[in-house]
Amino acid sequence: MKHLISLTVLATAVMAGSTALATPDMSDYERWRATTQQEFQNYLDENDKAFIGFLKQRWESVDTESGNEEDTAPKPTTIPAAPPTPTPKPAPTDDPQNKPLTSSQDDSKDTPVANIQNRPDTAKPESTPESEPLLKITGPAADIDFYGHPVRLPYNTAMTRAFSVTPSSESIASAWEALARSDFRPALEQVRSVKASLSLSDWATARLITDYAHAVARTADSRVMLSWFMLVKLGYDARLAYNNQLYLLMPADDDVYGVTFFTLKGERYYALPLDGDVRIAGQVYTYGKQHGTASQPIAFKTPERFTGAGAIQKRRLSYEQGGDAINVVVRYPAEQINYLNSMPQLNLPRYPILDLPASTRTELATQLTPLLQGQSEEVAVNRLLNFIQNAFDYQTDEQQFQTENYLFPLETLHYAASDCEDRAALFALLVHDLLGLPVVLLDYPGHVAAAVAFTGQVKGDGIVYNGRQYTVTDPTYINARAGMTMPQFAGQTPEIVTVF
Repeated sequence: MKHLISLTVLATAVMAGSTALATPDMSDYERWRATTQQEFQNYLDENDKAFIGFLKQRWESVDTESGNEEDTAPKPTTIPAAPPTPTPKPAPTDDPQNKPLTSSQDDSKDTPVANIQNRPDTAKPESTPESEPLLKITGPAADIDFYGHPVRLPYNTAMTRAFSVTPSSESIASAWEALARSDFRPALEQVRSVKASLSLSDWATARLITDYAHAVARTADSRVMLSWFMLVKLGYDARLAYNNQLYLLMPADDDVYGVTFFTLKGERYYALPLDGDVRIAGQVYTYGKQHGTASQPIAFKTPERFTGAGAIQKRRLSYEQGGDAINVVVRYPAEQINYLNSMPQLNLPRYPILDLPASTRTELATQLTPLLQGQSEEVAVNRLLNFIQNAFDYQTDEQQFQTENYLFPLETLHYAASDCEDRAALFALLVHDLLGLPVVLLDYPGHVAAAVAFTGQVKGDGIVYNGRQYTVTDPTYINARAGMTMPQFAGQTPEIVTVF
């Protein structure tokens, strides 16, 4: 056991820099560290030795492809408004709770929603964890402002000049060897510590490595080289490719849209926008056999838990409900918007499941709860529909961003306007979070709506999915209630997207 502990310390505790001579004023630990650094500088594990040998061999050429957009059908540029809701007649007091409802029965009390304020998952406290250094950094270190979180990571001389020659299999193998022989372990362990303390997803981890490479390495190719090396050492199936420059590509556990990729052994490797948009034309050279420790794709299907810190932004959303003016104020970390904006275009199901920051979630629930509490499920859903239909301006992505740009729920709360899939994602999250009802998305060509599974019967348009009745709910169709389909999509069969 003592031998195991000593190996663990040896693998994690040596600081960056060149070998130092032991002096009488050093502590026992510092003298031990100084005398063992040279061993690290000359050490290559078996995986590195095998990988370097493979990198020196001839690389194969692969054709790159341009990523397609997820939905190329044109979206409506103007949105129709549904007819006004007729004034309902009072329901008899002896009506059973499960009486079938129509979309005009706004005062019905079929199934009152739960006491939302007492839902255990609607008021999670905001946490802004700070990364605690695993090691005491005494050598050179990079100070990084990672979306409002201060992060300090050590580096060594080899990292600053990771790659400075013409790309070739030999030059890349030599650069890998130089990095592998350097004392990279303190930086690697510090990254792991930050990853745990800030709840970094795979994407956030890759972004941190990119920021680190920018702070440390001197040239564009050196930054790609260092990022590749660190991501492989963290276990990711990061892959290097080159023509007249170096490129970093990675596989994902889901489709990624709008980015260049190549296919190798049936796996797509994406030029993800870790350092801005990357476009590769024609052929590139890459290697076929990966490092023995690197097999993990970037996981986008796992919901994000990372939240940016720093300055708080505020937005006021105004609309009318039953003749009353309603104002909803939301606050959120501005850096979280920057982080979400860094992500590539993903599959539609990835968007509703990304929760709001805890404080934003609580603030929004607190303000919407009085409008929903004590109402029937149908009335509560209709009020959420009214909120999203009328508190947000409508613009297509092409009008607002000049390109397709699905928004996460927090982005919909932030940006001046939104379109159908953005509203559907936010609506689905609120229905799930505040009402606890099952909800799916309805993906038409050029339009996205939603559908809710009510406890009781609700009249109007609906679908049966997995043996359960879902009622159409369209948060883009102005003033539409549950059961109403936007006229231009009536009669069409949408793809059903499971989210909650």
